[in-house]
Amino acid sequence: MRARRRIHELMLLAIAACTLTAALGGCSLFLDHEAVIDVDVVEGVVPLTIRFDGCRSTGSSGIESYRWRFGNGDESFDASGTYTYLHAGSFPLTLTVRGFDGETRTTSVQIEVKACIWLADASLGKVYKLGLDGQLVTEFDAPAASPHGVAIVESGGAWRLYVACQGGGFPGIYRIDPGTGTVVSELPAPAQAPLSLAYGGDAPRRVWHVDGTSRKIYELNPGDLLVLGSFGSSYFYATGQVAEIGLLRAPAGLAWTREEPTPGVLWYLEGSTQLLYRIRIVPPSSILGGLQLTVDGEGVPLDPSVFPVTGMDWYEGYLWVVDADHAQVVQIDPATGRKTGVAVVELPGANAAGLTFQK
Repeated sequence: MRARRRIHELMLLAIAACTLTAALGGCSLFLDHEAVIDVDVVEGVVPLTIRFDGCRSTGSSGIESYRWRFGNGDESFDASGTYTYLHAGSFPLTLTVRGFDGETRTTSVQIEVKACIWLADASLGKVYKLGLDGQLVTEFDAPAASPHGVAIVESGGAWRLYVACQGGGFPGIYRIDPGTGTVVSELPAPAQAPLSLAYGGDAPRRVWHVDGTSRKIYELNPGDLLVLGSFGSSYFYATGQVAEIGLLRAPAGLAWTREEPTPGVLWYLEGSTQLLYRIRIVPPSSILGGLQLTVDGEGVPLDPSVFPVTGMDWYEGYLWVVDADHAQVVQIDPATGRKTGVAVVELPGANAAGLTFQK
């Protein structure tokens, strides 16, 4: 009986306290201190924009401050807003709220940002963005006829898509807003049959391009596509890098990959021999010199079942090529030239050409 009477007294005291607090502006005696995240999406392809909101967070004396951490070094101190992830990856979105009483609470959710691929359709004049599962994300008309090469470039916190079009006798390389398909600028191609594009993202940053008529690899400045250097079959033959002039006879693909501390490596596919070449980008030996290219070893025979190849790129340690006849993007082991069994299948359109990974 004594214990029951004590509990009854405590309940009366609690009710009295709550009544007094309510008279002063609201009862908060039993209000939990909690950080609550509301977000509209937790996964999608790059670039992924999320809407975040922490306004349902609670505190016994109200919320004094919000601190959002996006898992990549960026932060926000607003109660709600939007944020765009520019790169693929898995990111913990973390919210810490601080009450006026000094108490803090933290919670988080995981945001999954997936890479995607861009393709052109040389016959239909289309540009496609696909998830790695082959799902169509967006499409728009190419800026000119016969698009054959694509490259995605990040600059100043924004993405730009380069599309090389043969254009019915008026070849050009177009810089496009990938979100809307709007042409930002039109730049002349260095020769008459622009094919593959590849972006070298390490300093000095370059757009690398191969042309089917001049049969040269071009080194281009990303901003204005000014030709900084050109490399034809005679260049590689004269420098003793290949035994015969079999390089650049029928260009089938070009890709770039990082290799520190150099400006990277180009992968070139020769269509006439179906050989894959690894070409090192050599820094200039003096401030007056330019970049040079050096072929590493003999070419590796590529699996003949993927030909004709109409585009290629490098992603996560593998070469990926567009197998146009089978309407798929196929993963290749660059050491052996063989297929790994991984592929993005059922590509849209009629004649896939060009390939670039946005990651």
